[in-house]
Amino acid sequence: MFRKLFSVLILMILTVGCAKETEVPAEPVPSAAPASGYDLYRSMMDAVSLPSSLSAGLKRSYDMHFSNGSVSCYDMDGTYEENEGLIHFMQHMNADGLQSEIEGWYQEGRLYMTYNTVNYYEDMEPEQVRELLLVPLGMHAVNASAIESIEKEETDKGTVFTLTLNPEGARVLFDSRYDIYGLSQYKDYTVKSAKVVQAINGTTPVLESTDFICEVISNDITITVESASSAQYLPSSTLSLSSAKQEELSTYVNYLDIDTSAISDADITSDLPEDTVLATLQKRLIHRLNYEVQEDGSYLAKFNENESYRFDFTNSVFTYANRTSRYIYNWKGDIGGFGDTCSVDFGSGKVAGECDDSVTDMIRQVKNFMAMELYYCGVSLEDFVQETRETK
Repeated sequence: MFRKLFSVLILMILTVGCAKETEVPAEPVPSAAPASGYDLYRSMMDAVSLPSSLSAGLKRSYDMHFSNGSVSCYDMDGTYEENEGLIHFMQHMNADGLQSEIEGWYQEGRLYMTYNTVNYYEDMEPEQVRELLLVPLGMHAVNASAIESIEKEETDKGTVFTLTLNPEGARVLFDSRYDIYGLSQYKDYTVKSAKVVQAINGTTPVLESTDFICEVISNDITITVESASSAQYLPSSTLSLSSAKQEELSTYVNYLDIDTSAISDADITSDLPEDTVLATLQKRLIHRLNYEVQEDGSYLAKFNENESYRFDFTNSVFTYANRTSRYIYNWKGDIGGFGDTCSVDFGSGKVAGECDDSVTDMIRQVKNFMAMELYYCGVSLEDFVQETRETK
């Protein structure tokens, strides 16, 4: 099936060495009482579920430091959107300069894939589509036996739990949920440390990030592997499929008929990150999302005769225009607005002016539009805002 083919294609990018004897650890047995606060953590996490309409920005990295002094790095950033049974995801991968791009559209039981410009499809269930992502979706309630300590904090984004894991529990969690590289196939393999950060707003997921430090010994070389992942969620999606895109998908061939050699030889535009978040964003707005730089220095993307997005980096303003209506989001001030009639202060939640619910909802949605554009470019809104505020 295609999922096996997909795994082979991923391994073409992620090859690190020959697999050794598999050693699967047993579920750790608690040696002490659960960490303080575990009951509250578990009850809150068990209540969380993915909404039927959502957007997410995904990141995954593996940095491998070899005892002979060499270093190997793998990075992926991607997006996932789902709305009323329609799914769209993208993954941009860089493995020591070898770059690949994957895009998938799913509707009515069929996944349409583009792998480095090669198009094909396979029939599958929605759960199988989500399994193809290199970052798992949803919140995972970590077992009490794996947790060394829990820190809980209330923020403007919701409740944030920071978990420090014990080595045994860290390995079980890594092997079962985060080991896309297959480290568990090596006999001399350990997980040295792990930290998991999970943020929720009521029953809605906001963020799940992980940091694992592992060690593998292969051919007498010790490899220290720093593995990190993150999934940042927006609670809704405006995803839809245009008639032009639908017509394009109808030309895709069955996965059994694709030419895999064409995939490995595909010409992918250089997508490496720049020295700053801003420079990375500006580069990828052009290369990934087809924005065009205007005479005033702003970056503009037109979707049709009526709708467009614009980044004005000079004034820290993102604009969504639809016909004569213009909604803005100022990322430095964390303020949105609609002309001179309505404004929303996202920090305080205050609404000022003559605003009805449809206008304030649209202003909030425009902030999500910008966040998704950043996710498409492998940049988080938080990192971008922090850098721009620090740069005077």
